[in-house]
Amino acid sequence: MAPDQSLPCKTRLETSYAFSRTFNSRNMEFYWYPLWCQTLFNLVADEPNLIIAPQFPVWIVEHNDRLEGADDGDDPAEVEEIKRTLEGDQAVACGMQVPGDDIKEDVGDHEPDSEVGDISFAPTVPEKDARSVLVDFAVVSLTAVPRSEERLRYGGWRITAANTCLLVEVKRFASRSLKKNELDAEIKGYIQEARSDLMVQAGYIFLQDETKDSVMAIAAAGPYWSGATIHRDNVEAIMDSLSSDDPSYRPPGEQLSDKPPKWNKILRLDGTSSTAASEARLRTICKKMREMRDQKTNAN
Repeated sequence: MAPDQSLPCKTRLETSYAFSRTFNSRNMEFYWYPLWCQTLFNLVADEPNLIIAPQFPVWIVEHNDRLEGADDGDDPAEVEEIKRTLEGDQAVACGMQVPGDDIKEDVGDHEPDSEVGDISFAPTVPEKDARSVLVDFAVVSLTAVPRSEERLRYGGWRITAANTCLLVEVKRFASRSLKKNELDAEIKGYIQEARSDLMVQAGYIFLQDETKDSVMAIAAAGPYWSGATIHRDNVEAIMDSLSSDDPSYRPPGEQLSDKPPKWNKILRLDGTSSTAASEARLRTICKKMREMRDQKTNAN
């Protein structure tokens, strides 16, 4: 079936969908994910080594210097799935009824906690002692080498490095009943909340990779966004706080402080007067990510 030529581009539909009082009656941030996922996908569509990673986990694991080997064991999620399958088979053999995973929960009208992005889900955590946060979206630059002898497991390619180039944190849009100054103030408030989260996420990134000096970031509230490059010295105090539970960590003698990065002007992705500026800024971000591909990276 041919596409409906009367429909606008996907980003326009996704924006309308998130603004809709019918489909997004509680003004939740999750309805803005399709717009940002599409925007980022379009941004790197012509870059073969840049991938979009939704709900991307960044973690700290003390003394984790192991590199993946071809004969490494399964990850915890796979082991647990195999265990459940075996238990299910044994139960059936014994004539038992095993409860499934599709138990219905009474969700009601509860609005998701604003801190949901900081929950660490088991399948994304590499070791039991890992501490992590989930980033709404990340753009990751992958380096790979051909390995014909490992075609079954790796598809003929083995990832040798993964460099997180861009972090994107998306917050809900402001109350749709607000006008002018009140609306602007609430948009700025949500973007500031996203900026604060990104500073912590950058701290995790720098602790994870001691060779990494900077990461780009986008703080968004609905279709409005602001960007910056966060450097290691911008989050020294945050890194110190995140490292405090590591028994091997030796804090510096002097008191550390964070230096706020230079965030650029807030723009709207599809604003009447800001679309061109927004697109130009996104192209600049893509260019910088392209230039980062040959930098030394950390294999996750």
